Amino acid sequence: MDTLLNILGEEALQPSSVPTRPLNLESVLETIKIQVKDLASSQLVSDIETSRDGSESEPLPPEFNLEDFADVESETSMVVSSTVQLQDITYAGKTDVGMQRDRNEDDFVAVFQTRSINGKSQISDRSRRGLFVLCDGMGGHDGGEVASAIAVNSITDQFRPFWIDTLPGEKMLNEIICKANQVIFTKNENEKRKSLGRMGTTLVVLGIHDLDVVIAHVGDSRIYKVTNSPNLESILEPKLEQITRDHEVLNQLLDLGVEPEVAQSRPDAHQLTQALGPNPSDRLEPSIEFFALTETTLFLLCSDGMCDNDAIDDNWRSHLLPILNKEVDLQTGLDRLIELGNNVNGHDNLTAILVMCEMA
Repeated sequence: MDTLLNILGEEALQPSSVPTRPLNLESVLETIKIQVKDLASSQLVSDIETSRDGSESEPLPPEFNLEDFADVESETSMVVSSTVQLQDITYAGKTDVGMQRDRNEDDFVAVFQTRSINGKSQISDRSRRGLFVLCDGMGGHDGGEVASAIAVNSITDQFRPFWIDTLPGEKMLNEIICKANQVIFTKNENEKRKSLGRMGTTLVVLGIHDLDVVIAHVGDSRIYKVTNSPNLESILEPKLEQITRDHEVLNQLLDLGVEPEVAQSRPDAHQLTQALGPNPSDRLEPSIEFFALTETTLFLLCSDGMCDNDAIDDNWRSHLLPILNKEVDLQTGLDRLIELGNNVNGHDNLTAILVMCEMA
């Protein structure tokens, strides 16, 4: 990471990212149980459910569809079925020092688990879960390497206890990231590191538990996803989407209503407004988002050394789409991607993690 930071001075712009809140499943499921009970009694499915006394009940949340529910065995139990299932997760990760550096300050980890339960007294269950973390360190002699390693290890260790049944919620994930930040910040304070000598790191996190996904990020490392999605004519079209938004001065100015041409012309346009480590955790606002997998998806986590100069946006059809379509295996595709990054950029360390989620 060779970007000058805009997070050290008092005049630095304050981040304005707004985390996406996870769905309140307890409340939603209670609403669904009541309405499915009414459905079983009336044997009538309509856009608006009508109760026995003729009054209209609240419509189902848009995230749910009554047609997805199987037989209602009694008034107090129901079986929820899904037409989409996660069949497999495959992944590959690689880091490279680049063409001009003698030290690699990037770090990453990929952790994957499966759980199978089968037995007379147990419900058949096979769940898949993965945690993928990538960091791009910065700051002083060996500082970037230390900061990225601290962040990767801290987040991985804190994340593991939440893998038993589900992903950690927004509040807990925010705490996990802030604890990693505080470890680096305390080290900066203890070593009396000042200004650009203070160590720090960017962060991207991808957590998967079956169909549930959470992403989190701080800084300008990115997560992309590639899918073959149906258009209005139900024809599959390949699509690339950047699902993180860089924490940098440019985006802060755009949020304040500054004209794009003016914002982009500033010499500090790509300076970071957030990173782990330089500041205490009460000044950190990680961006967190939850969503569900609905189709086969290829995720790419990468440092800016990989995606600078529009390397991904300009070359995803030749380097990512063949992986999604299984024309190229994951490891070969990753090697070609790193080679592309060095050819287009090469000025910085570069790291990439590819995660393929295949649906049945």
